[in-house]
Amino acid sequence: RKDSRGLIIPRGFVNFIKILDFINPYLCMRFAGYLWTKPIKYKIPEREIPILKSSRSSTVRINSINKKIKFYRWKGKGPKVLLVHGWSGRATNMYFIIQKLIENNYDVYSFDAPGHGNSQASSSNIPEFISCIKELASSIESLSGIIAHSGGAFASIYYTSIYNNKLKKLVLISPFNSVYELFQSFFKLINVSKKVGDLMIKFYSKKTGIMINKDLSAHKFARLLKTETLIIHDENDKEISIKNSQLIKRNIKNVKTFFTKGLGHRRILRNESVTKKILGFLNY
Repeated sequence: RKDSRGLIIPRGFVNFIKILDFINPYLCMRFAGYLWTKPIKYKIPEREIPILKSSRSSTVRINSINKKIKFYRWKGKGPKVLLVHGWSGRATNMYFIIQKLIENNYDVYSFDAPGHGNSQASSSNIPEFISCIKELASSIESLSGIIAHSGGAFASIYYTSIYNNKLKKLVLISPFNSVYELFQSFFKLINVSKKVGDLMIKFYSKKTGIMINKDLSAHKFARLLKTETLIIHDENDKEISIKNSQLIKRNIKNVKTFFTKGLGHRRILRNESVTKKILGFLNY
């Protein structure tokens, strides 16, 4: 949308979905699932190209999902940090943060998730984000911190709390809290029946091996988190409400917050004050 409040589903799609829902709920669920797992690839803006060209890029296979992704490094002599973009994003969405990290001599890593940026495949999901983080983090010796945005932030909370509580620093920018609520918002957006919604949740629970219910929430497994955490969110974020971060924050023992105004969901990634807060947290 032009007002930066997420996506609009074209009326023709909505009408087609309604007809399919009436005729065959299962086929409707599969079509909705196709939309659900299909990230949008936006054209890379000019401002991101210099940081992309300055990287050392490679193609790596994530064995647990059998997909190849683009992996980037900006080599430095300081602490090693992994950056994780959000849904329908790419590594260079965080170009401003990457540049500031480089200037402060951090050893910076990032990647394009499956179906995103320059990576192969046409579809993805949050469990695949988690798999990418898990395998890449294990390949980076002495990884010090993770900086993640939106859906990538959810995946990073999950990874850190379940697999790597020894990580020193975790920065979460505009995280969402509940996968179940995200599904429900999508069902409302495309206007499907409860039957189709229930079929889709059951289908993806079986496919990913992760039960999609109200327990699949960042604030619940964040209680296991021992890593020092910084949560950054904008009060005017129309895509993911700041209430998500406020709930997550209440369940993390060692947490700091930085709540901004007027930056929304994406401009927050290229703001000087935000970057200074991140660097100050990492250097603490």
